[in-house]
Amino acid sequence: MKLTLLVNYDVPALLALHYLLPSCAAHEVSVFYTRKDVLPSAPLGLHRFAEFEAKILTENTNFKSFNDLVALELNDINGADFESFVATNPDLVVSIRHMTILQTPVIEVPKYGVINLHSGLLPAYQGVMSTFRAMLNKDEVLGTTLHFIEGANIDSGSIIAQSRTPACYAESYFWNVLNLYRNGCHTVLEAINLLSRGEDLQAKPQVGRANYYTYPSVVEIDSAVFPLFKLADVGFLDDYLRGQKLAGPWGLTTTL
Repeated sequence: MKLTLLVNYDVPALLALHYLLPSCAAHEVSVFYTRKDVLPSAPLGLHRFAEFEAKILTENTNFKSFNDLVALELNDINGADFESFVATNPDLVVSIRHMTILQTPVIEVPKYGVINLHSGLLPAYQGVMSTFRAMLNKDEVLGTTLHFIEGANIDSGSIIAQSRTPACYAESYFWNVLNLYRNGCHTVLEAINLLSRGEDLQAKPQVGRANYYTYPSVVEIDSAVFPLFKLADVGFLDDYLRGQKLAGPWGLTTTL
């Protein structure tokens, strides 16, 4: 099966690729990433967070980079880069943290559609930094949602699967985001395996109140009882590289 992965140029997306790619060796895989800067008007905390992530991506030489994984930058998939995307002739597109709203021509290219791994439980946490919102609400459980992208409405497509992982407030927002992706990527791999066996993905419409969030304000960041990141968060990736069980509470509940 031909898979095209659309990701963002950030650490959680890179970690997701490390989880997914070894298990997709039997497939023909293409990887594209978006790379967009934080808006100048964003809170200082988000700029410092972006600088911290950038340092990890450039200085952690033991962790395979986007270039090592033969990922290509592609920021205008709906326009100038559309033909480069089409040339991969994907059976399935998997989106993870991709920073572009896909339009109908893109969505119609893959045979099995476009699925997106969202780092929040839908429909309660649509939009960006869903994990931050869930932690700000002091949720005991965080999660991911694997859903179809069926149109330009963000995070509104039919749900294929969800994973749930205990929140850890002794750690940072960033640590908790990273801690979601092992479970979340498991749902992606299950979906790929189902399609590979000739089975259809069963999806259900989202039910319940939908809440859409954008980037947090200075007041929201300052009021949080947890930091956006800690310097020690690099240790999460070091544990992965050593093949050790990642520290902290871990539990897996999925529906597929």
